[in-house]
Amino acid sequence: MSPEQLIRRDDTRLEVPAGYKQGMLVKGTIYVDRTLEKDLESSAIEQVANVATLPGIVKASIAMPDIHTGYGFPIGGVAAFDLSEGIISPGGVGYDIN
Repeated sequence: MSPEQLIRRDDTRLEVPAGYKQGMLVKGTIYVDRTLEKDLESSAIEQVANVATLPGIVKASIAMPDIHTGYGFPIGGVAAFDLSEGIISPGGVGYDIN
């Protein structure tokens, strides 16, 4: 998949559609303007998509404007998970501080 498949929703949001990667349960939302979009790492976009495949994810896999490649979640990544159906992932808070 490629960054060309992202959808610009408004001046500050890019959408990673749920069909971007097989197994995505929700869309991805990346909060970046057009200037920051030019510096998006394709591996960080893939990580947004990967987080969207995790069991129990709620609504969207989200990334803030400081997005860059992490170890599982992208740095700047945010996700909420259903209490009974979801997971707990140290990748969401960082392996150095969990």
